[in-house]
Amino acid sequence: MGMVGSRGMRFVVMASVAAFLTVAAAGCGGTNATPQTTYISPPPGTLAPGATPTPSPRPPDITGEIISTTAPDSRWTVTFKKPVIGGVTPAVATKMNAAIAAKVNGYISAFTSRDLPTVAGGSGPSTLDGNYTIALNSSSLVSLRLSVLTQVSGESTVGEAGSINFAVSTGATIALSDVFTNPATALSTITTKTRASLSGALGSDLSWPGGTVPMSFFDKAWTFTRSGLEFMWSQGAIASASAGMPSAVVAWADIKSAINPKGPAAEFAR
Repeated sequence: MGMVGSRGMRFVVMASVAAFLTVAAAGCGGTNATPQTTYISPPPGTLAPGATPTPSPRPPDITGEIISTTAPDSRWTVTFKKPVIGGVTPAVATKMNAAIAAKVNGYISAFTSRDLPTVAGGSGPSTLDGNYTIALNSSSLVSLRLSVLTQVSGESTVGEAGSINFAVSTGATIALSDVFTNPATALSTITTKTRASLSGALGSDLSWPGGTVPMSFFDKAWTFTRSGLEFMWSQGAIASASAGMPSAVVAWADIKSAINPKGPAAEFAR
């Protein structure tokens, strides 16, 4: 009985070794074998256990808040959809929203302090209707167009163009001169490009000022866009009232050499 058991055990062991060698030979000898990769560290593109992903910078949140007020004697009414910035640090949001409030309050104050007529003879009150649109909202820049439509009782509506631009990192308001290393050099290109664009759009209706055009001609209403710097003018400023509020864009490529490499538009000069 002992001999039989020993032979049986020897047979099982030899069979197992043979089976192992057969599998190993099949894995190593075939030309179509698929190599196996063993990752000791996490595979490329994955986070190590316990690691926290770094979030991509995101643009601020921009929402609208309606301001509505009426004169005690009903001679005027004001409605303004004011932009409100969120999604940034409280200090930055406070700084940006304070600048927006000052801008909006300036428009309202300039209108309501006028000698507006009283409502009489079935005519309605004088009105101000303000709004905003987003020209650019990124993790680095917020650029907002502002439009103000005013109507003195019994007269035609007049549109005023405005803007406000911010550096998201600090909440600082950006001036047009901040964009350039040498604003005077940039002014020449801006003048040439905007005049050509407006001439094509408005033709003989364009009323361009004579002589050298100062930077103040452009800095009242301008915004950052992905395509370039956008400039806007109030109704009647450079054309007839029927032209509305004209605008023109100067491509980044046209002013690339004049952009301050350490300024707010540096990303567009690369």
